[in-house]
Amino acid sequence: MAKILVIDDEPPNCMLMEAFLKRCPHKHTTKACYSGADAIAMAESWKPDLIFIDIHMPGLDGIATVKSIRDKGFPGKIIIVTADHRSENARMGAKAGANGFLAKPVDGKNICSLVEQFVPHG
Repeated sequence: MAKILVIDDEPPNCMLMEAFLKRCPHKHTTKACYSGADAIAMAESWKPDLIFIDIHMPGLDGIATVKSIRDKGFPGKIIIVTADHRSENARMGAKAGANGFLAKPVDGKNICSLVEQFVPHG
């Protein structure tokens, strides 16, 4: 079963993403965390197949978190989720190692499409 990690410093945003993910037909388990430091630890210990991460978080932001996760050898897919739609964010995210970019407000169909695209089946 696939594992999906949701990272956002706002717990309601994590709950919304998890609610959308529950509607996806792809079988998976989901966990959430609320800081960059927790995300790095969770990526190492839980080894998710897919990560959805917000950019703007206090302390370690999403871009720095993605870079740190990649520097530790994380092989899974990472999608940046943000309300800040500037192309600069997508460019910086890709440079840090993100595989995609999802604009808030999120849409359940788009989330399920990304899960289908990036999560291994089986």
